[in-house]
Amino acid sequence: MTLAEFRRTYPAATFTVSSGKLFTYRYYQNPQAKATLVLLTGGIGLSDLFYKHFARFSRDFSVLTFDYQLQFGDNGEFADAVAELLRHLKEKVWLVGQSLGGVVAQVIASRHPEVVEGLVLSNTCSLSGNMSKAGYQDLMKIIESQRKFKKWLAFLPFPLIKRMMRWAVMKKKTDGFTAQEKAAMEELCGAMMELLTKPYEQHMIDFLCDTEHYFGMTRNDFAPWEGRVLLILSEDDTTFTPACREDLIALMPSPTVVTDLTGGHLALLVRLDQYADLVTDFIHQHTLDYSYLDCPCGERENESSH
Repeated sequence: MTLAEFRRTYPAATFTVSSGKLFTYRYYQNPQAKATLVLLTGGIGLSDLFYKHFARFSRDFSVLTFDYQLQFGDNGEFADAVAELLRHLKEKVWLVGQSLGGVVAQVIASRHPEVVEGLVLSNTCSLSGNMSKAGYQDLMKIIESQRKFKKWLAFLPFPLIKRMMRWAVMKKKTDGFTAQEKAAMEELCGAMMELLTKPYEQHMIDFLCDTEHYFGMTRNDFAPWEGRVLLILSEDDTTFTPACREDLIALMPSPTVVTDLTGGHLALLVRLDQYADLVTDFIHQHTLDYSYLDCPCGERENESSH
C-alpha cells in the first residue's frame, strides 16, 4: 500500500471539540476487533509517516491516529481534545506511543484515565517527578537542543532544514542497516520532505519543549494499568539514554519490558513486522472476550489470548 492508497482507504475526518476547534483524525473501526489502538507518532508529529503501521494493525484492531495539530498549543489542551474525541467515538483505547508519542500518551493517561485501556511505549522517556539526576539532565539537553534548533529555523531556508533532517536520519540512524531497511527509511524521509512545513516544525518544537511542564508524575498516576504496560526500549537507541529508560521503567506499574528490538531509535519502522507482532500479542493477551457474560451458566466461555 502506498501513502496515496492509504489516504484513500482511510480518509480523514473532523470533530469539533468543546472549545470550537476542529480535530482532524483517521479512524478505522474493525467490526471484529476487541481493542482499539491510538497510534501516537514521534517528534516530527506527522501521523501519515506511520501509515504502514496503521494498515498493519487494522487487521486485528480498530485504529485511530492524528497529527499534533497547530490549533492545540500545548500538551494538556491536546490531551483534553483527544479525550473528547474518544468519548465522541465511544472508545476506550490502548495508547501506542513512539518517542514523543510515548510522552503524549503519559499526559493523556494521567489526565483522562477513563478513556485508556493500557499503554505501549517505545523508545521514549518518562515524565516522572522522581527521575534520576542523570535522566533529568539528559532530557533537558534534548529540550535545549530543540530550542536552539528553533532559532536556526528563523533564518535558515526551510528546504535546507529538511535536507539536514533527512541527512540526520539517513546518516546517523541507519548505520548497519540492510539495503531493505535503508529503503524503508528512504521512503519515510521522502514522505517527511513532502508533508513537513516550517510553521508545523516550529509548532512541534514548542510542543516538545512544553512537555517540561508535565514533569512530576508518579507511579500512582499509572496504577490503573498495572501489568497492562508494554515498554519497547531498544538497547541500541541513542536518542534516550539508559538513565531515561530506567526512569520510565521505574515509573510504570509492573511493566513488560522488551529491549532486544534492534534498529535504534526508529526500530519500529525498520522492524515493522517484529514490532507489530510484539504489540499485537501483548494486547491480545490482555484483552478479554466478555461474551461469556451472556451465557446462562455465567461461566467464561472464551478468553482471547491469540
